[in-house]
Amino acid sequence: MSISSLSLSLVLGVAARLASCSADTCASFSAQVSIPDATVIAHEHLLNGTVAELPGTVESCGGPDLRANVTADICRLVLVIATTSSSEVQLEAWLPDSQSWNGRLLATGNGGIGGCIDYATMQNGAGLGFAAFGTNAGHNGSVGYDFFLDHPEVINDFGHRAIHVEAEVGKELVRQYYGTGATKNYYAGCSTGGRQGFQNAHLYPGDFDGLLLGSPGINWLHIVASKGILARRIGWPQLNSSAYVRPEQWPAIVEAQIDQLDPLDGVKDGIIDEPTKYRFDPAGLACGTGVLNSSLCLSPQQIESVRGAYEPIANSSGQIVYPAFELGSATDVFSENQENGTVEMSYTILQDFWRGAVYNDSTWTPDDFSESDMDFAVKVNPGQVNAGETDLSDFNRRRGKIISYHGRNDETVTSALSEQFFVGVQSSLNLTLEETHDFYRLFFIPGMHHCSGGLGAWSLGNAQKYPYDKALLDSEHNALLALVEWVENGRAPQTLVGTKYENDIIGGNVTAQRTYCPYPMASKWDGVNDTRLATSWKCVLPGR
Repeated sequence: MSISSLSLSLVLGVAARLASCSADTCASFSAQVSIPDATVIAHEHLLNGTVAELPGTVESCGGPDLRANVTADICRLVLVIATTSSSEVQLEAWLPDSQSWNGRLLATGNGGIGGCIDYATMQNGAGLGFAAFGTNAGHNGSVGYDFFLDHPEVINDFGHRAIHVEAEVGKELVRQYYGTGATKNYYAGCSTGGRQGFQNAHLYPGDFDGLLLGSPGINWLHIVASKGILARRIGWPQLNSSAYVRPEQWPAIVEAQIDQLDPLDGVKDGIIDEPTKYRFDPAGLACGTGVLNSSLCLSPQQIESVRGAYEPIANSSGQIVYPAFELGSATDVFSENQENGTVEMSYTILQDFWRGAVYNDSTWTPDDFSESDMDFAVKVNPGQVNAGETDLSDFNRRRGKIISYHGRNDETVTSALSEQFFVGVQSSLNLTLEETHDFYRLFFIPGMHHCSGGLGAWSLGNAQKYPYDKALLDSEHNALLALVEWVENGRAPQTLVGTKYENDIIGGNVTAQRTYCPYPMASKWDGVNDTRLATSWKCVLPGR
């Protein structure tokens, strides 16, 4: 045998023994986990580069054929934690082998009405060396209402408790597995996951040191209710009404908004940089103007319907409770509301949550949805799910850090909500802008859809999006690493650089980059250099 062959044989032999040792450690540990009310229901040791089979996954979370890429040598554990006698939360842990653990914990949240493990963020986290955790938030599946019916404690898990359970159990699991606690504890989530993160900072400020919160669904009940109210404003469910604006008309309406407003930021790229600054008069799309053809143009009644769709949401008392829908964003969440000529909203969260959690009535439908239905839900606030509290003083006192980001082309949660929340936090804590920026920074991403995607340079280490670009794993281009840098080294992100890839394939050919800024500063083109370069974009204050 040659020396090179012998060396390779020795290396492979050592690797095999390490893998065997790690597998034995994982199996032994799973039998010894000692956490109150927690039961390990599955365990396996998986090697980096292999695939985790997830046959127990329900259809709305990807189905039994779902697989996840294993991004480190890990001990994978699945646990069930009884939260009450009638409720339980399922957790999943990806624990890197001790030699590749970075000493940190990363917890994750959910989307929609929960029910699905965020494997995308877990894969990214484990690949960076984090002990990564995911939760189903107390039920399995992101579609349906049966799991909420007559189960108030299941609603409590989804509403406010699951992330706290994930934090407490995750920390203890790390201590028992590695023999020491995590040096720092992080959380990353988007949409509902963003809501869960802000809510956790308010209710349980000691759970995490740093939060990465995308497109946060704070004020959650108003977000969901707005879809029903906007559908009613555009004539639904009377599909034959002269005021009803048909689904096929909306893309042309949105395109007209972009044509009119896109050039105002100085760059004609199909993106409205700051849609909250503008209003849109749909009268220009009336039949007879020649702007839209006869099959898409708007009747006088439809003009009023479209105008109403871009007004803020008010409660029964006339108080504005939710900002106007974003100009330039796809309207499917309220305009896709029929199927083969039959009344049916494609946005199922409204019906599911009001049926199962608000009214506890399996026969309820949103066909007659009104402000009173919204107000009732907010009054009941099932499971404390609304989560609009702006008092983050305890989290701030603990020196916790928050990086939030929100697309300006968000079709699900209007970005104006993040503006209002930021100002609300600043006001509640009575802080200057500089003092607020000491713990909380908000970045707006023009051209980004809900959580990810869109025409803009949207990729910046987003939660719920796998994989990360290995060539851009630094605090300038990756928001999670920027958060770590801020928490552990005190260097707050002055900017973040987003990247646009050809066909949105992360890690592929880069077509553009853009520099983003902490609110209230905005990213502006310098007016001279190539708009595809991050260096051509500067941070400026409003009105500059």
